[in-house]
Amino acid sequence: MFTKPRRLALVASFAIVAAMVLAACGAAPSSKPVIQNLSVGTYKPTVPTTKGGTVLFSDWEFPDSLNPLFATSVVDYELIDAVWGGPIANNPSLKWIPDELTEVPTPENGDVSKDGLTVTMHLRHDLKWSDGQPLTSADYLYGYHTLMDPATAAASTTGYDQIKSITAPDPYTVVLHYAQPFGPYLLYLPFPLPKHAWGSIADKDLANDPDVNLTPKVTSGPYMVQSYASGQSFTLVPNPYYHSTSFKGPFLTSLVFKAYGSKDALIEGVKAGETDISQDYTINDLDKFGGLPSNVKVDVSPALEYEHLDFNMRKPYFQGDSGLHVRRAIAEAIDRCVIINDVLKQPNCQQYLANTIEPPPAIDTANVSPPAYNLAAAKADMQAAGYTQQPDGTWKNNATGQPFPTLMLTTTSGNTTRADNLQIFQKDLKALGINSTLNFYPASKYFSDYGSGGILARGQQWDLAEFAYSDAPDPDGEYGVFHSSQIPSAQDPTGGNFGAVDNPQIDKDLDLGRHTVDINKRVQYYKDMQNILIAQEVYTIPLYIRPNISTYNTAVQNYAPSPSSAGNNWNAGDWWRSS
Repeated sequence: MFTKPRRLALVASFAIVAAMVLAACGAAPSSKPVIQNLSVGTYKPTVPTTKGGTVLFSDWEFPDSLNPLFATSVVDYELIDAVWGGPIANNPSLKWIPDELTEVPTPENGDVSKDGLTVTMHLRHDLKWSDGQPLTSADYLYGYHTLMDPATAAASTTGYDQIKSITAPDPYTVVLHYAQPFGPYLLYLPFPLPKHAWGSIADKDLANDPDVNLTPKVTSGPYMVQSYASGQSFTLVPNPYYHSTSFKGPFLTSLVFKAYGSKDALIEGVKAGETDISQDYTINDLDKFGGLPSNVKVDVSPALEYEHLDFNMRKPYFQGDSGLHVRRAIAEAIDRCVIINDVLKQPNCQQYLANTIEPPPAIDTANVSPPAYNLAAAKADMQAAGYTQQPDGTWKNNATGQPFPTLMLTTTSGNTTRADNLQIFQKDLKALGINSTLNFYPASKYFSDYGSGGILARGQQWDLAEFAYSDAPDPDGEYGVFHSSQIPSAQDPTGGNFGAVDNPQIDKDLDLGRHTVDINKRVQYYKDMQNILIAQEVYTIPLYIRPNISTYNTAVQNYAPSPSSAGNNWNAGDWWRSS
């Protein structure tokens, strides 16, 4: 069960995770005392008296890869969670649980050294691959070195690159050595790959081998690939050698994935009763679910995803004390509740303004808010910034005599919700006395890196940008988008700090949060960072939380949507079908 660690800029809807702490038959016993850790939770699935049956789950897209080395999209992970195991997983409460390990490594149980430089992973003794071969620490070493080999061209090595070295003193123990303490270590524990099956394949050839990348023949999860029809479906069957500390399945005869090609086709398939579980929806899809069968329900759950409006701090009129007043004025001029009520068609504004689901040390946007909507205060801030309002309502710089510039509002093309949002922003800014233009770009161009001329990364063709982030259960993802070292440039073309935020205290908090293992201390660093980012300096305006929306047949048991970007299929191995 893989949790996607990276923070993702969202083009479409996202959501997905995994689960925790039960002593299971076959697990190597631990003599260490169990001490409560805020990052560690539990998971207790219901178990059927009779196994069998089929559950069909669907998306409107088809996976590009079923290999955790190369997966990049939510639909990839919808299947990866069913066919791959991992060291630990994350439950819907966003707390860690053991999967292939006997326990979650923490300072409290002694698996993390007092100096934070060593993390010890204890493997179950009964782990096997889907072909019956033993899964041992050697597979973890092979998985880590394959991931880190540049020739592999893995989708991401971020976080894993903090590991200085990895050793295996015996077949059931893996030890990670760090050059300095690494707070989000649980998000980046190495995962095993089948050395006996792939070791003879050059790393550079793994991505091009269908039996490795798209239809892996040797896996470690509760199900394994039996067959697939390109662009259409996958049929998964139980892995007879599967063992886990927290998960108790598989219980089904088969688990089938079907792609529908478009969201409208997927919704029609749900209405026709063709699929048991469907996902990857946005708020605006909710009004399309009329006429569902009586045994099909729509689940709208919290998600670690939020839409936001970022300032381009490269622009001189957003810089310095004057620029802070301008940013505050813009935040005060935008009525976020109008977006939620009129565009999203949701009557409860407060429900979508603040996210209250994350446990420490994840970020909780309920703790801090941007300046509230207040047009009079916005105009006062423009005056404090050194501008005088003209008879036509626009503003002139007192020092230079120049009019305040027309701002470029940007977002992705082909997204009607964002297009409607930008029109509201334009109207609100006009009421403040600021003119703006609306600019839309294909997602591939909008999010491309600096070297490829990405709109956000280059920072030349936008002043205010709307897009979304999907967060992992740990706020270390904020490092990649708000630390000054991550500002995109020719020297660092893949940096994700698109707004060019450069604040020493934010950098300090992010550095301390990244290199502190103690959870309570990390919480305070991230809360301080968030307060500076949103309330004090107004570098970004959180607009609304994006919910996780899926449909499910009530006959499917143990289906438990997760708020994290890791996914709703986090416990697919425990699904079963009631009569």
